[in-house]
Amino acid sequence: MNKVTDWDSSAEVWNNETATSYPAIEETLGVSLGYMFIGWTVLFAAAMYWRQTEAMDESKNNWGLLQWSSMFYCEGGAVMDFINALPHIMNLIPTATVYIGVYAYEQTGNPYWTFLTFFAGFGLVPILDLLIGEDSYNPTKKEEIAMRNNNWFRFHTVLYVWIYILSVCHFAKYVGENVKVNSIAFWGISTSLGISSGFGIGCIHEIIHRPTYWENYHGRLVLLFANYNHFWIEHIWGHHKRVATEEDPASSALNESFWSFIWKCLYMSFISACRIEDKFQKAKGRSFWNRHNRIVTPFLVSFAIDYIFYKYFGLSALCFQLVQSFLTAFFTDNANYIEHYGLRRDRLSDKKDQWGWYCDYERQGWMHAWNTGDRISNWMLFKIERHPDHHVNAGRPYQLLRTYKASPTYPTGYAGMFVLSWFPPIWKMVMNPIALKAKKDYEQQLKDGTYSKLFPAGANPISSVYKKTGEGHYEKGSQMECDIDMDKGNGGDIWAGDGVGVSGNTREAKKGQ
Repeated sequence: MNKVTDWDSSAEVWNNETATSYPAIEETLGVSLGYMFIGWTVLFAAAMYWRQTEAMDESKNNWGLLQWSSMFYCEGGAVMDFINALPHIMNLIPTATVYIGVYAYEQTGNPYWTFLTFFAGFGLVPILDLLIGEDSYNPTKKEEIAMRNNNWFRFHTVLYVWIYILSVCHFAKYVGENVKVNSIAFWGISTSLGISSGFGIGCIHEIIHRPTYWENYHGRLVLLFANYNHFWIEHIWGHHKRVATEEDPASSALNESFWSFIWKCLYMSFISACRIEDKFQKAKGRSFWNRHNRIVTPFLVSFAIDYIFYKYFGLSALCFQLVQSFLTAFFTDNANYIEHYGLRRDRLSDKKDQWGWYCDYERQGWMHAWNTGDRISNWMLFKIERHPDHHVNAGRPYQLLRTYKASPTYPTGYAGMFVLSWFPPIWKMVMNPIALKAKKDYEQQLKDGTYSKLFPAGANPISSVYKKTGEGHYEKGSQMECDIDMDKGNGGDIWAGDGVGVSGNTREAKKGQ
């Protein structure tokens, strides 16, 4: 029989002595947090002002401690391979803070400890990013070969998958069966695991792009436990095709508020994923509603997981699962908001696709995604912050992604930018000048021909196990063009073919004609 959790009964949470002194503890905690918040705000604002001035200067990289060091890129055999990949163990720190917060709660009886992940993730990490700065080093070709063959980088992504799944099951059982979990602790644990999962989406983002079913299925396994099964479909074949256009629900416009963007993105990304999957199934000669559907069938499995939590651990466990699942999607789309804010590709004609969306745009490139080399958050997020290289060369594994200051550059890493995005007036004050400058820089690069000199040639925006292609070439079928027939198994089909083509920038090429 399931134990009933009385969220409103403090008597079941603390002993009489602790309960009696709780108002005093709460008052002291409130004062301490108030002083800490003031100090954090002053430090964050000062550092952000400094880093914004650096982001506006495209002639030199943002500051970083040992930023040009090749440490963690060195060749040297098995030991060096292990060391090179070791920093990415930091991807487990957000999850570890959930366990630490719960342990502190059990030891002290103070449920506010369960919110530790929020304060660590959005308080400590932004400060560390600002103070430690960026890793500006790009691996050499020789180093790239060694790092590409280093399986320790793959180990860290797979390890996260199983740590996440075990954590979801553990905390579902914990909140469901532990009568000492009151309402404050419930929300602390649920939101903390959701935040840690939001940080973990850097891992899932990486492995859904990898060219093996083994990695692809690991990514989709996490999505099963996050009730987020459509994400990988829309991300690979929707977002990576429409990025930096009005047709992409995951690309925010200049002056668009995060709080209006997030709900549109959550809804339209699901609609886009269903449209893409419907086209995929029809290309296979099947209707949308069949057991092979890569959205519907996994969602049925997700609902089964949710039901198991409810049946064996109770209503509290189900509510926990729904909260952490929602926050996984929420923070993923928070990342989408900041990753392409205010960056737009030119529309070349009024052609539309079968859904009535404009589809004839200039080729996406290095100026259509925001970049940062901040070391701490890049280690935690599998270098997703070197985002321009990822969009231009989706086939490159995370350890090889490069950073170029000539790309639009954030003042700091994702954690700090997330915090800024929650306050639209401050966000616009910081980001709009940088976004407008990036637009002018891009126009100048195309005008004087420096674009092709600043960035490596090649474009392969779509890469996954369903389309096994490498980086370093332009592939017509992986662009958002109106003449692609997805029902045909040729080079224009986004699910088949290894087409090879020219490199460069479409708008630049057209101007030269």
